[in-house]
Amino acid sequence: MSTPDSPTPREGLPFPSAPASFAATPPEIALCLELGQAFQAFGIPAHRFEDALSRISARLGLDGQFFALPTAFFASLTHGDQHWTFIQRSPAGDANLAKLSDLQEATDALIEGRLSTPEARDRVRAILAAPDQWGLLLTVLCFGLGSAPAAMFFGGGWREMLLTAVLGTLVGLTAVLLGRKAGSSRLVHPVAGTLVGFLALAAAYRFPHVSPQVVTVAGLIVLVPGLRLVVSMNELATANLVAGTARLMDTVMTFLSLGFGVALGQRLAAPLMEQALQGAPLPLPAWTILPTLLLAAAAFVVIFKARLSDLPWIFAACVLAFYGSRQGSAYLGPQFGVGLGAFALGLASNLFTRFRRRPSVVTLLPGLMVLVPGGLGFKGLEFIIQKQLVMGLDTAFQALFVAIALLTGLLLAHAAVQPRTAL
Repeated sequence: MSTPDSPTPREGLPFPSAPASFAATPPEIALCLELGQAFQAFGIPAHRFEDALSRISARLGLDGQFFALPTAFFASLTHGDQHWTFIQRSPAGDANLAKLSDLQEATDALIEGRLSTPEARDRVRAILAAPDQWGLLLTVLCFGLGSAPAAMFFGGGWREMLLTAVLGTLVGLTAVLLGRKAGSSRLVHPVAGTLVGFLALAAAYRFPHVSPQVVTVAGLIVLVPGLRLVVSMNELATANLVAGTARLMDTVMTFLSLGFGVALGQRLAAPLMEQALQGAPLPLPAWTILPTLLLAAAAFVVIFKARLSDLPWIFAACVLAFYGSRQGSAYLGPQFGVGLGAFALGLASNLFTRFRRRPSVVTLLPGLMVLVPGGLGFKGLEFIIQKQLVMGLDTAFQALFVAIALLTGLLLAHAAVQPRTAL
């Protein structure tokens, strides 16, 4: 599985250019290191990262050993009697499915011998230097549109969807403004949590039949690290213990930052809380599910910077994940049902990779946004902050159990149909 975490809409961090020390190395060595930086910037899990670079180094006539961490990697490369050892730190980047697809095509062409080393280096540099096809303003707006369907998935109605769209857009704008500098970017989660926690209660106080809990969780869903939780558990399951543990701790810190912000926002709106909590959502009819999933798929195309031609595939993945988990829940219960949805999604994504020769993450990532247990985990943390420890721990363990079921479904899908591609 190759699953970067949900991106935040911010001014794109430039991909690191090749260090000056690369100039003194053979082109094959430099190509491996540049590809390693690119893979890490896109958040590829450790086991896929190491496997892809091992295959590439073997194709280049190198004996390569790689060790990946979430923000750095070690490379030990040998050619004849010469040996190089590198430690390279790479900043985490945003998900960019279009550029990842281009990298997939370049690395496959290199492994199959259709590209020479100089041609591959030029291709990789051109891919990373290309501007994003979607503008920043559209991306921020799509964060609002991508948050709105989550309100329906959590049992909300049209009021919750409209309010969530507004709050999701504000969260995106907050991430843009604070994400411009490295120092202030660490404040994105607590500030966004405070903003949503306060405004959700204020909206529920002002409008009837609005659930502040649904609006809060759905409004922050773009920042909830549910995907990162699944990736970390995937790394732990594939014996990448250091990378998995580091990513898991980063996930925990993100949950805590969001929870602190929501608790602060709710404390600021404490006089409104008693009346606000009386609102109950009015769920939408069943016929609205498909249009809502189409809206989510269109937003995901922009959020994850996919190609416009991928919209039908992404929509199909969202539909398959949603109805697969719903059918599984009917037969096995909600905790196990998500595993069936993940199995169906993983199977379809690997078949997509085989026939289209594109990264499985193109369909897997948007589909997982419908499945990931981040909302449950966040609700558990919210209960704990409100000193409802029993409910909080129970909800948190449910989220962990759902994540394990989801991961098991993906692993079974990978065992049934292997993608046969570099990424």
